Amino acid sequence: MTKLRDFLCNKPVSETGLSIALLLFRIFGGAMMIPYGIGKIENFDKYAVNFFDDPIGIGMMPSLILTIFAQVFCSIALIGGFFSRPAAAILAFNMLVASKYHWHDAFATLSLPLLFLGIYCFLVIVGGGKYSIDSLLFKTKKEMK
Repeated sequence: MTKLRDFLCNKPVSETGLSIALLLFRIFGGAMMIPYGIGKIENFDKYAVNFFDDPIGIGMMPSLILTIFAQVFCSIALIGGFFSRPAAAILAFNMLVASKYHWHDAFATLSLPLLFLGIYCFLVIVGGGKYSIDSLLFKTKKEMK
């Protein structure tokens, strides 16, 4: 009972606990985005004709390809913790554009890209955590001791 009380009353989370939380958050944020990218691949012909009125001014086809790259490949990288910050930054930019596009829609439509934007901005700030490929590849000598 004491451990539960301590946990519920703002006892600081251990470093391991924080790393596990980041791992789960990365997996959740990446896994929830992949179906959107897969849907764009499955309906590529439909999206290629009119991809949200060329959202960033580089052409519909490049915008669609970059969106699929972000939503599928960056999400997979994020799940594995491989270049976590760049992957999260690309996904955050993707959600910023989606939020801009849906800005005047109903809140129920706008809230999803904003929620993803918050998740990815958080991951840009904190990185992949201890349980990531980044941690294995880019350990400093101080961390190895």
